[in-house]
Amino acid sequence: MANGIYVASSGSKAQLDRLETVSHNLANLMTAGFKRQEATYQEVQNDFSSIGSPDQAMGVRTPNRILPQDRMRVELNDRFTSWAPGSLDETGNVLDLAIEGNGLFKVQDEVGNVFYSRHGRFQLDKNGMISNQSDLRVLGVDGAPIRVPPTQGLLSVSYDGRVSVGETQLGQIDLVTIGDGTGSDLNKSLTHIGEGLYRLDDENAVISKSDGLIRQGFMEGSNVNAVTEMMTLLSASRLFDLNQQAAKAMGEMDSQAAKDVALVQG
Repeated sequence: MANGIYVASSGSKAQLDRLETVSHNLANLMTAGFKRQEATYQEVQNDFSSIGSPDQAMGVRTPNRILPQDRMRVELNDRFTSWAPGSLDETGNVLDLAIEGNGLFKVQDEVGNVFYSRHGRFQLDKNGMISNQSDLRVLGVDGAPIRVPPTQGLLSVSYDGRVSVGETQLGQIDLVTIGDGTGSDLNKSLTHIGEGLYRLDDENAVISKSDGLIRQGFMEGSNVNAVTEMMTLLSASRLFDLNQQAAKAMGEMDSQAAKDVALVQG
């Protein structure tokens, strides 16, 4: 029965991981540009090689029944990002920029590390550089931040990312895609590090100009569906309870079996 307890326990752990993922998604339901996380699991087959060759059972009237598929545990395999687009909501703020289609903004910290993001709620820092809410500077196509001088005029950002004040062009926001821009390529190359930021971990990733459009005065909403996540939350909670009940029942059966063996031997 002990193997059954391990299977039920691993199922409980898997549902806890699932609950954590869903809770994180729900907590970011209203976070601009947030992409929901999904968890994947894998079966872990017990290693029976130490028992010996199956040929040892030949000629035995009642050989031991070894079925590894009856004792499969599950473990969290990975968490990946769903890159489905969120809705575009008009805000009217000149430095709220949403990406229509595929693409990622490039932002840089003070020591030169580059990150990628869909979160387009920008502002001007104390030096007039276009920056995100974490004070990371938005990079232009020339690899440098874009500075907005303290001059009079309307700040505008075109669909292709050209930043201008009046008739003066200040730079062009670098909107890029990784690989073919699909979720599989993005998940293979990027790691979510929080606050809507992603780190590039694949040194061989192909980075190219995106064909997406920048919409000034709009924000991309989260792609989390509250109804779907709540249904998943309820399902995971129920499955967790069932696994806990199964583990408890198997433990009680083990305890009863031990008592019966003692009675027979006595």
